[in-house]
Amino acid sequence: MSALAEYVDAIGEDAGRRCDRWEVLAIDRADSVVEFGSGTPDASRASRETSVCVRVHVAGRVGTATTTRLDRPRELIDDAVLSARFGPRTRWPDRPPDAPAPRHGEASTESAAELARQVCGLQRSTGLAVHGTVTRTRQRVRRADRHHCSGDDETFFHLAVVAEGRRNPQLQLPWTGWTRAARLPDALREWLTTAAAWDDLPADVAPPSPMGVLLGPAAVHSLLTPLIVGLSATTAASGRSFAADDLGTPLLHRGIDIRDEPVPAGTGCGLSYPAADDNGVPTAALTVVENGAPARLYHSVRTAADLGVAPTGHGFRGSAVRRKPRQPVTPVLNNATFHTDGVPAAGLGDLITELDSGVFIDSLLGGHQRAGLSPVVEGRIRLGFVVEHGKVVGTMTPAAVALDFREILGSRLAAVSARHWAVSRTWTGRLPFVLAAARRP
Repeated sequence: MSALAEYVDAIGEDAGRRCDRWEVLAIDRADSVVEFGSGTPDASRASRETSVCVRVHVAGRVGTATTTRLDRPRELIDDAVLSARFGPRTRWPDRPPDAPAPRHGEASTESAAELARQVCGLQRSTGLAVHGTVTRTRQRVRRADRHHCSGDDETFFHLAVVAEGRRNPQLQLPWTGWTRAARLPDALREWLTTAAAWDDLPADVAPPSPMGVLLGPAAVHSLLTPLIVGLSATTAASGRSFAADDLGTPLLHRGIDIRDEPVPAGTGCGLSYPAADDNGVPTAALTVVENGAPARLYHSVRTAADLGVAPTGHGFRGSAVRRKPRQPVTPVLNNATFHTDGVPAAGLGDLITELDSGVFIDSLLGGHQRAGLSPVVEGRIRLGFVVEHGKVVGTMTPAAVALDFREILGSRLAAVSARHWAVSRTWTGRLPFVLAAARRP
């Protein structure tokens, strides 16, 4: 038995004698980071963090306490019981003992350095200057209460890469992704290989008018954020969600489904999927947008109790990837996937050719500021390209934009890419390139 599991058991024994009800979340996280610049690994570091949060119910009141030490379980319970003397009254019902047993991921000997070397190899093959970090994370989570114990042991990699043009200073291609295997994602290789041919093109080119629009996965993430955040039960309950009142009303193209679901076994891409959330509720696939219409909200135990519905297994402290015991439990999507039915799929080069005349927006700045309040995303184009006659002719002049996802992802939707990227910012998901309003002369 690991030291973390022994500590959770010790907390349970002490809390069981002194409290009416108790819950504990324990997290052991070890990160190995490799930094690389100009295609060469140049630094590495490692860190480890163990944190525990306990929540107790005493005489109808709730108290919490946190610690980073594993040698004083009794003192942790003392702090939580003292907190309960002045804490709020509990109003959440007991859950049935239905959470799964702890799930152990496959042991991995792969290192961040292996994946970093593969990423650095892109500099030689593309001619771009490649910088960034690769982080290998081993995360062990234990969640226990008086009924049972659940948890996960996972290993995954996070890539944060920027490829810079050697001749065009505005050509800075950011890429963020997740993978469960130390293998360079095909989507990253394809994207940088395609974009490397644009290094010789002029900068500050004015876009044509009228124009079509092609969005990169990061821009699609920004565009969908108001809808995804608006379907959180927390946002809906606070009155800050435009989407909560439109459940069942099509807002997107009728071929679009958005599901929170595990990555298919054997693919190695995307994020690991926890067995249970931080309330101990088993996780399960959930369709939040169906046939283009917002279908349902995603809940934690608390938000579900407030609305008198069943929790969906999406209550996390922080997120499923980065648990933060000091944060409250809130509804969070783990791995939103973008599905299309009846919408043509193609490679990136084919989408650019299909665009014919317009702009290719790779990423936006400031697109999350009003998330949940409006379907219109306002921000500035971080990186964009001008397309004429099916070819990229230069990088865009920086400009402010206001994009309505109901337009871009509605009836104007023309095609999506065959490859999806694991994008992570406000929420995590695997998203494609999206072609909207392709215009031909």
